[in-house]
Amino acid sequence: MGTLPKQPNKSLIDGIRCLQEVLSRSTPVGVAQVASELGMEATRVHRILRTLSASGMLRWTEKRKYAPGPAVPVLATQTMHASGFYKAIGPMAKLHKDLNMITAMGLLWNRSVSYLYHAEPDQPLISAISSFDVWPATTSGLGVALLALQSDEEVSELYEGREIPFYDSLPHLLETLARVRECGYAVHDNTLAISIDDVFQAAIGFSSPKVSPSSASKYVPRLIQCKEEILKELHG
Repeated sequence: MGTLPKQPNKSLIDGIRCLQEVLSRSTPVGVAQVASELGMEATRVHRILRTLSASGMLRWTEKRKYAPGPAVPVLATQTMHASGFYKAIGPMAKLHKDLNMITAMGLLWNRSVSYLYHAEPDQPLISAISSFDVWPATTSGLGVALLALQSDEEVSELYEGREIPFYDSLPHLLETLARVRECGYAVHDNTLAISIDDVFQAAIGFSSPKVSPSSASKYVPRLIQCKEEILKELHG
């Protein structure tokens, strides 16, 4: 992530955090839930969510909760074209065809991975794009690879005082991330993953019972090839 200026606009930062928190949920979410997750005052969260609702980024449901609003698909389309990440679909589809394993591309935000692409074996391409739910980063091979891009201080700030799925303590997680940085890839629960872009916090990977710490080196070259193809598409 970028370095904050000396006088950051906290209202803007908090607004983005609240918006991201609502968008990361598969069901509408209330003020108390957002405030608890972000460690913010409920009254402040309430004002921010009301403002986002008025702007069309969120909508107020009948059950007095917030959900994505009509402006979100527009922003998503603009973002995909501005970032160029839609160009990564071609190399990912090729990887999936070659391996016929679960293949995925995800991006990190806070403690979660959002999947731009997630395909099961024999799954059609059209249903693999942005169809997979947000996932806790520490339970995902892609998430572990992406967390390894962060410094120990940044990771500690994310997880200090919180339950860490799959890990019994923060030191345990930090030890794992140190090993990932050393070898350049993550192996987690039969998933092999590598980061492809530290600016956009993106990673790719695939899952199979064949993947293990002892077999990972066999598959890494194919992932690196896919990474290079994606970067060529993104940066020309």
